[in-house]
Amino acid sequence: MVSYSIIGAGIAGLSLALELEEAGVDARVIEYRDRVGGVNILYPGIDSFIDCARHRTNIVSAAAIRINERIYELRGNSYSELRDAVAATGFRVATLPELGVYGDRPAGVYTFHAVLDLIHYGLLPGKRIVIYGDNAYAALLSNELTKLGCMVTLVTPTKIDSNPVSDVTMIKGTINRIKGTSRVEGVRIYDKWIDADTLIVAIFKTHNPFPELRAIGQAVIESFDPNIIMESGKIMAHELIGDGEPIIIDSNIPIYPGNLIKGKTRRVIVALRGGGKIMINDKEYAIHGDAAVIDLPKTDKVCIRGVN
Repeated sequence: MVSYSIIGAGIAGLSLALELEEAGVDARVIEYRDRVGGVNILYPGIDSFIDCARHRTNIVSAAAIRINERIYELRGNSYSELRDAVAATGFRVATLPELGVYGDRPAGVYTFHAVLDLIHYGLLPGKRIVIYGDNAYAALLSNELTKLGCMVTLVTPTKIDSNPVSDVTMIKGTINRIKGTSRVEGVRIYDKWIDADTLIVAIFKTHNPFPELRAIGQAVIESFDPNIIMESGKIMAHELIGDGEPIIIDSNIPIYPGNLIKGKTRRVIVALRGGGKIMINDKEYAIHGDAAVIDLPKTDKVCIRGVN
């Protein structure tokens, strides 16, 4: 009987594991951190889902690594080749050169994930903190660190589609330089310097380090909506264990899990940055946010087009 290994215990990986277990299919979730939930642990209300999944799924403390052309599970001093695996590795944080941030490279520059780890261990990254991000996670982390007693400035290159942050200074702009010797002393936004002892980078990119594997969640979908991310796990479960004649989707915009899906799935995630309207066959749909879950019409052919 087939069983699946899921690389990553974020909400996408947990959702897939739950869906497979409910269908009677063995699934194990590989996570190298000692916490689960990934980058979504700050979302209000998501902790109940994470707690439920933690108790109902088989989560293994291990890491997935590549050796030459094969993928292995590294657990303690032993390793074994991974087969029938799905990547749920989530976003990666953009690097400073990718963001055009130059200057010194002192201590006090953190990725979003590293700060979540520090908070998990009861530690703080600094006192006067600049968070650089344009998404809900950056706003949530700003609020969390403010509650913990930090002075936080949120710098965002674009607007944030979420509730306004409280007691946090917000600046719309682009960070282009860091200064500091042993520790961060400040960051420059255009031509203005902001005093800080910590910079947290919270700008993300989808990233699947194992491109030969099927992937779910923010490894392949650029969305900050936890419901979309969890739904990707459910959709993939039906792709893995479902049946039915495959459906070819003719689309000029990104869709998940791809342009070829199993007949009984008939559900996709349509990604449309900034939202907008699409046509599916002869019916118009509105996409709110950056992605939406769409139930496909029960027809042999499906055509999806963006509407200008």
